[in-house]
Amino acid sequence: MNILELCLSSGLGGLELYVYRASDALCANNNITAVLLENGQLDNYFEKNSSIPRLHLARSKNLLPIINAIKLAKMIDERGVDLIHMHWGKDFALAALAKKLSRRKPKLVYTRQMMITRYKNDIYHRLLYSQLDLLITITRQLKKLYEKFTPLEKDKIKTLYYGVTEPEKTLDHNAVTTLRQSMGFTDSDFIVGLFGRLEDGKGQHLLIKAIAQAKKDNKIIKALIVGHEMTSGYQDILNQLAESLDVHDNIAFNGFVDNPQELMQACDCLCLTTYEETFGLVLPEAMRAGIAVIGSNKGGVPEIIDHNKTGLLFESKDEDSLYQQISSLYDNPDMRAMLASQGKEKADTMFDNDNHYIKLETILSGVLNR
Repeated sequence: MNILELCLSSGLGGLELYVYRASDALCANNNITAVLLENGQLDNYFEKNSSIPRLHLARSKNLLPIINAIKLAKMIDERGVDLIHMHWGKDFALAALAKKLSRRKPKLVYTRQMMITRYKNDIYHRLLYSQLDLLITITRQLKKLYEKFTPLEKDKIKTLYYGVTEPEKTLDHNAVTTLRQSMGFTDSDFIVGLFGRLEDGKGQHLLIKAIAQAKKDNKIIKALIVGHEMTSGYQDILNQLAESLDVHDNIAFNGFVDNPQELMQACDCLCLTTYEETFGLVLPEAMRAGIAVIGSNKGGVPEIIDHNKTGLLFESKDEDSLYQQISSLYDNPDMRAMLASQGKEKADTMFDNDNHYIKLETILSGVLNR
């Protein structure tokens, strides 16, 4: 297949990295061309890490990006593109219009990673969706929302869960002890990890309040909060909250890390406190690393965690409910070990990285063979 991977986003988060990983995996058996924002972070990432051919477009501010669509249609025809695989919602109009303008009329597949919250049945969106051959959602919940809010037929929507890799290495007890000490923890500390961008919707403040509740109950539970600030100064706000609750010494902050699964192994459990996460990639990452997980009962998280079987769920936005789940793991090491073992078994099967891209290639091939 001649596949064009399209993403004009200027950032380099989970969505953009997925564009790179999909391109890298698919290029083993297919001809891949990436169309990116020139000198954007994703473009630079491709340049450093891949030899995949890249073409460039500037971002358009128009609702219907006619000039860019003409340029993209020319790329499609010149490179004999069979299928456009797009990822970023703001590229939808561009991809749909370029398909319409091209001579080859390639198939259009959209991997959707973000939530949808309103109806898109107006004339404009009907025109866009008429050009879409397949929508891939990352959870069943997201699939149901697209069936509800868009004019797409059900057979044009499929779910494909994210895949994650195994940890590069499994740390032994001595390595874990050394890693803990490097961050100011002891071997006997009970550490709850939280990995994600520092912002209100990610819920780091809920964990800090849960740690304060634990202290009142004479349970020494500590937190490792990993991630970069989305808004400058937000970590100071979290530090002030910890100070006001007298748990500042129980909280350690660590910035963004390239290999989170290694740091996860220093934790006794990992929680995802986002109010409503579409998927929650850190959960299967931790599960594959053999760490017990806790997540909020909203969004796609309940599709990853089977409560009391492969992890624990708490009521979204509720620090008391979060504390109850953390406390149960603190009080019951056998339960924690059981959840970690069964969680790893599920993640190794359902969220395996290699299997994900094999399934993706099969799905894309199926679209062409319709």
